[in-house]
Amino acid sequence: MFISSTSHLENPIDIAIEKFKNHPSVISINENISSSNNFDFETIQVDDVLNELNNLDGKKKGTFGNIPTKCLKEASLECTQTLTNVWNQQIIGQGSFPNDLKLADVTPIFKNSSSSSVKNYRPISVLPSVSKVFERLMQKQINVYFDKYLSNSLCGYRKGFSTQTALLSLLEKWKITLDKKGYAGAVLMDLSKAFDTINHELLIAKLKAYGFSNAALTFISSYLSDRWQHTKINNSFSSWTELLQGVPQGSVLGPLLLYLS
Repeated sequence: MFISSTSHLENPIDIAIEKFKNHPSVISINENISSSNNFDFETIQVDDVLNELNNLDGKKKGTFGNIPTKCLKEASLECTQTLTNVWNQQIIGQGSFPNDLKLADVTPIFKNSSSSSVKNYRPISVLPSVSKVFERLMQKQINVYFDKYLSNSLCGYRKGFSTQTALLSLLEKWKITLDKKGYAGAVLMDLSKAFDTINHELLIAKLKAYGFSNAALTFISSYLSDRWQHTKINNSFSSWTELLQGVPQGSVLGPLLLYLS
């Protein structure tokens, strides 16, 4: 049994680290990653926020009742200093991701077959536009640190990579193998609801093994916790439901955390 006792601990970060310190994946990371490496989120400048605001897609809607993406982008010069202060003073200074930015509107999109079956709907999760700005700032800083650790075989959601990159890589490997009179094959797997399967505590333990400081882990824990979502159909909403595990769908950071889990 790899789960350790945590009854003597109170801090959630310490509990997660101790609980999964003997998990095979955590042990493997510790064996391959230098303990001297350390990651902390850094403060930002006004220009960093302005750049992210200008890169927002004005055609995409934000959540109901929040600032529309188009308006946020048009008022970027007026918003940058405030958002910079929120990042530097609250997010980095206090290690806390704003709760209002964790509320998601989920719209069910019908796929095919019977419209009366829940399984035939794809949930599209939309988060506040400001959340996208902070998530991209987080993603950029994490990417710089993790780029040397990510395999070149990981092609999804990465700059400079695509499905075409993955297919070309496979085809080249298969051709080389067949030219040498060898055999080529592939094992294909589709993990159902992958974004919903991530254990938050195990993710925290893995990030610690990768060199994340306790302050950075506190921030990540805040980002993942206290997330709520409700279903939106036309202008009607369901009651709020808490997301107890997994990473938030619709977030910029979600795919990266899925890789690291």
